Amino acid sequence: MFLICYGTRPELIKLFPVINKLKNRKIPYKTMFTGQHEDLIKEFSNLVGPPDISLQNIMGHGQSINTLTGKILMAVDKESVDSNFKIVVQGDSQTSFTMALYGFNNQNDILHIEAGLRTNNLNSPFPEEANRVMTSHISYMHFCPTEQSVKNLNKEGIHENVHLVGNTVVDSFNFIIENSEISNSTESLIENNTDYLLVTLHRRENRNKNFQKMWSELNQISKTHKIIYIKHPSVTQSENFLAKNIKTIDPVNYQDMLHLVNNSAGIISDSGGLQEEAVCANKKILICRDTTERPETIDSGFGKLVNTEIQDNLDFLFKKNDKSRSNPYGTNVSEKIISLLEKEYL
Repeated sequence: MFLICYGTRPELIKLFPVINKLKNRKIPYKTMFTGQHEDLIKEFSNLVGPPDISLQNIMGHGQSINTLTGKILMAVDKESVDSNFKIVVQGDSQTSFTMALYGFNNQNDILHIEAGLRTNNLNSPFPEEANRVMTSHISYMHFCPTEQSVKNLNKEGIHENVHLVGNTVVDSFNFIIENSEISNSTESLIENNTDYLLVTLHRRENRNKNFQKMWSELNQISKTHKIIYIKHPSVTQSENFLAKNIKTIDPVNYQDMLHLVNNSAGIISDSGGLQEEAVCANKKILICRDTTERPETIDSGFGKLVNTEIQDNLDFLFKKNDKSRSNPYGTNVSEKIISLLEKEYL
């Protein structure tokens, strides 16, 4: 029996194709939602069923990372997860690391999807880099998105059960673009803002001075380019600094988000997932960070690492990509993962 664990929106984005494959193959599994992004998770009800296990009262205003970790561990303990479960985690969230730690202490096999991403700087991004490093060293199987992620694990002495499969975001992106309908409000937004730049900023390491510098540069850019800026719940002050001609909107569901990406003229963001989705959509992205665990986006010619220097690098978004186009994040990724699970356990 597989236990698929998720707590945040990005995790479910990457896991719903795997969950649906398990369901279609009639392979026994259960899902567990830890409650990190309780409101944001609701939008996926049309893509995946409700979780079998849902932890309660996990989030609290202003709570520390340690408090969150402790709450998840204690709540899962009450669920009495059987040691025969194979625990599947994705990425580098606090849910992923905490459930990996729980499983390790409970002698469950830990199966890590999107394993091996590294910036080699434990403080950037924080705490995600440390989460994925620690998760790797207590996992039994590692499903890597790229050749570089395989090499990263090998450098750390991890060689057993390391599999290059690709990134499940490819499956998520293709399924949603081909099958989902766009909401009326987002469709109207796209129609009324041709050639817009799509912007999201939220990373912990960019808070305060970095954000204010980037908002100031966006205000200058908005004098000549249309900008759609998606607010983030953790960055509540953005509207106090952004010019009125920048179209600011509340977070949209993932289906609408991908349509906004797919119809944009380019992307400006510090998001990790958008670095992958930009490639899937053949869009260029300015990455507002000082390092990235997704060098494949840069190597493919679709991304550029700019830290806070947006204006000086804006032309990158409008230059034709002269590199040959092949998605570095793979194809039919979920199918490869399920086949490996069947071979190992079934």
